[in-house]
Amino acid sequence: MMQHLHILHLEDDPKDAELVQATLAAEGYGCKVRVVATREDFVAALGEERFDLILADFALPGFDGMSALAIARKTHPVLPFIFVSGRLGEEAAIESLRNGATDYVLKNRLSRLVPAVKRALAEAQERAELRKAEEALRQSEMSRFQLQVELHYAAEIQAKLLPRSYPEIPGFEVAARCLPAQRVGGDFFDWQEVCPGVWSFTLGDVMGKGMAAAMLMATVRAALRSVAHNRPQEAMRLTEQAIRPDLENSESFVTLFHGQLYAAARRLTFVDCGHGYEFVLRAGGDPESLSPRELPLGVPGSKVFREGSLSLEKGDSLILYSDGLIDARPEMALDNPALARRLKNATGAQEMVERLIALPEMTGALPDDMTVLVVHCTG
Repeated sequence: MMQHLHILHLEDDPKDAELVQATLAAEGYGCKVRVVATREDFVAALGEERFDLILADFALPGFDGMSALAIARKTHPVLPFIFVSGRLGEEAAIESLRNGATDYVLKNRLSRLVPAVKRALAEAQERAELRKAEEALRQSEMSRFQLQVELHYAAEIQAKLLPRSYPEIPGFEVAARCLPAQRVGGDFFDWQEVCPGVWSFTLGDVMGKGMAAAMLMATVRAALRSVAHNRPQEAMRLTEQAIRPDLENSESFVTLFHGQLYAAARRLTFVDCGHGYEFVLRAGGDPESLSPRELPLGVPGSKVFREGSLSLEKGDSLILYSDGLIDARPEMALDNPALARRLKNATGAQEMVERLIALPEMTGALPDDMTVLVVHCTG
């Protein structure tokens, strides 16, 4: 079935505008497009018509996409906005997303346009449905039910922030699990390929649990993702610089392990910001602690963010976990050597994660969020 869209397109090249419309039409989108090329026409269009989507070039004579984004966000804060540009550097792309752009697509890679539009429209629909649900709840004064709905959506959104699939890294297997103590929590894990053959891995733990910790978790994750292409020590410096006001206002802190894996060289460089719950399980079964360790993010003090480094050989595994694993069964004295013994003869990352998650054998609620991440070298 053809989906009809009303699109405002900021573009000064008619041929590019036609190509974009043809790309959408080829995928079943019947589009009514209003093409503008100046600030005056862009502002007028927003005031005269109702649009489903804004597409915008990044640079135009006398006007620019970032200014258009600022105008759109002020007057239509939830309207999807996608940059479609011939040139958009990494820094400009990150800045546009920080300022509220939904996505960006390069003109020489228009194959990404339709997936980007689909995602933007789906997110807009989800936000619209959430707003309708919130309005209905306010009108009915069902405060308790409202809280449950908000928690449901918060848990759903938080789950979506975690990676949805394991990375395919030659010579390595990766697995992870995160179990919040409440419906939402402050633990998180993440990974991304920051450049060809180089992967970042992160496990973080925000002080506390519940909604407040979850909100800070999302802030920390977003800040770190935007700078993860830097070396770990620089990424930590930039992340703390970005989130320090939020941590100070909330009187909270974050422990964090963040590393970069150079897959071909089997080498990991890392920074441990007050986390401490990690070790390398060598192929022979011996646990190896990691150092150095710095202060958590948000804790006052001199911050150097010294890097550590280690090599991984076939059969070695990097084991990261949060303190929730220890807190769940304190009588078990689960330190690194004890955990290493529990992992004896495990066949890979997934089995290691499942063994560690199963250790507390909890029948009730967890006392704290519990997260485990394993990076296993297969050869």
